This record gives sequence, structure tokens and C-alpha cells, in this order.
Amino acid sequence: MGKVRIHIYLKAALLTFLVFVSGVAIGWYLDETRVSFVKSKIDELEVSFSNLALEEEFYRSVATDSKTLCNIYISKANELALQAGKLGRYLESFREISKFSLHNIQSLKDRYFILNLQLWLYMRKLREECNYNATTILFFYTSVNKCDDCIAQGIVLDQLKKKDPNKYMIFAIDVDSKLGIVNALKVYFNVTQVPTLIINEKQKLEGFISRQELEEITK
Repeated sequence: MGKVRIHIYLKAALLTFLVFVSGVAIGWYLDETRVSFVKSKIDELEVSFSNLALEEEFYRSVATDSKTLCNIYISKANELALQAGKLGRYLESFREISKFSLHNIQSLKDRYFILNLQLWLYMRKLREECNYNATTILFFYTSVNKCDDCIAQGIVLDQLKKKDPNKYMIFAIDVDSKLGIVNALKVYFNVTQVPTLIINEKQKLEGFISRQELEEITK
């Protein structure tokens, strides 16, 4: 009788182990699939941005008039901003990803941040050269420490973007990133708390800012 019980317990333990291993394997596979998807989207965004720079060089070389150039650049910049925004939201959904893929995700986030900030710099250039009137917002937040205000601020900014996608160009910056450019921006804008918003590189807003306040400030 005792041997039968031991045999049953061993079978149950083996079954539990197999279920656990299967769950881990499936989770790893799903995470890797998501990572591969994001990598492909970042690759596409990098190609699009490189293509934009090449097109700009070409149009300038054939002396296209400045008004036509500006219309082309603004249209393409808006398209890239839309792509980048969708990708950023998808990346944020990776908070619960398994530890097996964390290194890959951090690498992808770094690539995304660099692309996003290149786009921000490009839009600064458009404002100077093409009278581009979109409102750029640098949104500094933390992904390491608990920050309810950061989450709430992100929701408000998403609402503004959905309401008027061509008016608001939002660039989320994780203050915990180890990238040199992120540290340079924190120092330049004297970012000492989160959330912090930088409006058109001129106005700094610290703490949570409501949608109504932001609409009033940026109207």
C-alpha cells in the first residue's frame, strides 16, 4: 500500500514539474515572439528615419523650393511620430515580461529612445526652418520607482495625442535610462522630479498636470 502511494506521489510530482516547465517554455516563447515583433518595428522606424534624412539631402541638392520642402518634411515627420508613439505604448506593455527577455527589451528600449529623441531634434529643426507649429512635449517619468502621477500623466498625454495627433508631439523619456543623451537632457532642463514636462523646450512643468491645464497652456 505504501509503495502504491509513493508511486502516485511521484507521478503527481512529475506531472506538476512537466506542467511548470511547459508553462515556462510557453511564456518564454511568447515573450520572444513579442521581442521579435518590436525589433522588426524598430528596424522599420530606423529605416524610415534614415530614408527621411536621405530624401532631405536629395531635395536640397535639386534646389526644391523651401515651402515644398517644408510641407514634405512636416508630413513625413508626423507619420514617423505616429509610428513612434504606437511603438512606445507597445514597449510599455512589456513591464510584465519574463526575466529571460529583460536584457533584449532594455536594448530595444535604448534604440527606441535614441530614435525618439532624433525625431524630437528633427522637429525642433522644423520649427526653426519651416514655422512648424506643433507642440512638442518631453515627458520625463520613471519606470523603476512607483509613480502614480507618472502613470496618470501618461494617460492625460495619450488623451491629448488622440484628440489632436498633429498638434501634440510627445516624447516620453525614462529618467532611469543609462543613455548619455537622457542624462544630458536631465541636466540641461534641470529635471529633479517626476513627472516633469518640457513644453517646446521653453516651459517646465513639474508634478501632475491635468488635461485642462495642458490644453490652456498649449492653446
